[in-house]
Amino acid sequence: MLSGEWGCGKTYLIEHDLKDALNAEAIVLRISLFGISAAEEIHSAVRNQWVDEYCKAKKIDKYSELIKKGKNFLGKLHFLPESVQGISTTDISIFFPFGNRIDSKKVILVFDDLERCKMHSADVLGIINDYCENQKFHTIIVANQEKINSQQTCPQFNGTVEVTEIGKSKPKYAATALIEFNMPPQKKGQELSYSEIKEKIIQRTITYLPDYKQLVHNTIASLKIKDDGYRDFITNSEDGLLNLFAPDNCDFSNETNSTKESEGNYPPPPHNLRSLKCALTDFHRIYRLLQSNGIDNIENWLYSFTAYMIAYKADITGNDEHERIFGESDVQKLYPAFHSRYFLNCAKEWVLHGIWNEQSVTNEIAHVLMRDRALSDEEIIKTHRIMEVEDVVLQRGFSAFLELAYCGKLTLDEYVLLIENSCWMRTNRCEYPQVIDWEKIESGIHMAIEGIKRVSPEGQLLFTVISSDQKQHFSTEEWHAYTIISSFAFGDELMFHRNKMMYINMLQESGASAFLYVQNKRFNLFDEEMAAATADAFKRETNAGKRQMVSDFKNIWNRAISSPDIQVKESESGFEYLLSLLTAYLSECSGMPRTFSVVHTENFISAVGHLIEACKKTVNKPES
Repeated sequence: MLSGEWGCGKTYLIEHDLKDALNAEAIVLRISLFGISAAEEIHSAVRNQWVDEYCKAKKIDKYSELIKKGKNFLGKLHFLPESVQGISTTDISIFFPFGNRIDSKKVILVFDDLERCKMHSADVLGIINDYCENQKFHTIIVANQEKINSQQTCPQFNGTVEVTEIGKSKPKYAATALIEFNMPPQKKGQELSYSEIKEKIIQRTITYLPDYKQLVHNTIASLKIKDDGYRDFITNSEDGLLNLFAPDNCDFSNETNSTKESEGNYPPPPHNLRSLKCALTDFHRIYRLLQSNGIDNIENWLYSFTAYMIAYKADITGNDEHERIFGESDVQKLYPAFHSRYFLNCAKEWVLHGIWNEQSVTNEIAHVLMRDRALSDEEIIKTHRIMEVEDVVLQRGFSAFLELAYCGKLTLDEYVLLIENSCWMRTNRCEYPQVIDWEKIESGIHMAIEGIKRVSPEGQLLFTVISSDQKQHFSTEEWHAYTIISSFAFGDELMFHRNKMMYINMLQESGASAFLYVQNKRFNLFDEEMAAATADAFKRETNAGKRQMVSDFKNIWNRAISSPDIQVKESESGFEYLLSLLTAYLSECSGMPRTFSVVHTENFISAVGHLIEACKKTVNKPES
């Protein structure tokens, strides 16, 4: 048995080094047990591999391929007699002299991924034993021995839990619970365990100690990278990647991973080459943006991203719940090269959820540049995590920083950082030079939100998102301040404001034609500002425009006030203001002969009156 951790190069060793070394005297057949659930699947896989190699040795592999294609073709012709269709299900390996030699060469069977087989490991070893002991095949089993040792089934039972107050016979409430008993599987009668069968079958277990230097070099060399600049960058970073990936690559001690884990209270860093390759491939898009924005020391960003990717792929989690506010402490324990300073939140979203937003990454890089160029004390506090700020800088600049926060002079992301830093300070029993007034912070957040509304930026608002399952780590004041930010960013408030400004601006620019552009927009109120824009546009219009405007206005706002989004009371006030403006306009025409301009204005006044009545009915409608 060849044992080693997942992704450390065991399969590569078999497919390349072993096959090359034994090429003159043996044929190596590697059979993957991954996902196999029946004994016949193993036998079929072995025979198919054997037949392929036999045909290559006899130089008839082209004909064997034609036979396979012919079988598949016959199997699709359902109109043929059953006797003919049966050919498609015939195992052609029965026509070959299956044995432990092909010509003069021995056949070595390599059964890979034992721990990933769906069958019980003891049953699989029994099948392998038949090839080894009875059919005299030289056999190698490739596995992650530790994963097999840790496999055990836990019987689960569904039960109902009833909670009853003392002195009362009737249950207060009942709930369904899953009760799990952590028990190893029990042997049935004289059934042999995995360890007992392994002792009989396996002559020697060899732990694979890879040459990580060569493996990392081969992994980098095998990357399919079209960007020559990125390839040169990765190649130049090879030594750093080796130190990150396998800092213990010169450690040939006999300590097991479990021993090291118990001594360090956390598992050793995984050495998975597939994860390394995935990280180096995925980092290219980040590299491109870092380079184009003039970020220095990009290799540090590479090491942090690679460390996070490998740890994520290995599903490694820590025990310190407080440190999970940032979700990176477990990675730092395993990889000292990882530093949150060189890791983008957008990169984390890319790894965890597969979400890539290039504009978000660009904006975050701009924030990094601002952070790195921060000169004043308050700028440093505003842009850095609190554990990275020097004590003297905090003492000198915290008061000025708070004034910026109270006056709405921070971005939403900087307010989130303030909230996280406050949590960090409290968690680590540290104190700020000055007590934070959270009411003023909330007032500042509202000011910042109003500023965003005035600018009305396109696209999604960018800020660090705190997961709701981290709420328990924050104080009531901290979480309430964060909720103001998240509710605004994830809600419809900014969208409603954009639509309102579009309504006003389009009326000012295009008059009655504006309704063609805003008729499918959502609105949550009709206020005095919108009323003034509507009245001004109506006055400027021709009679044809006035007539069309009355019709379009009725259609849009009859639909809007029946929407659950609408603020009915506030909209009622807006309609009443519009009514007063239209009435004043009508009075200006009272001394003149009656014209269609007057008729259209009267119709508009009537339409607005109906909207006001509809608002009143909605406000006074009893709740169901």
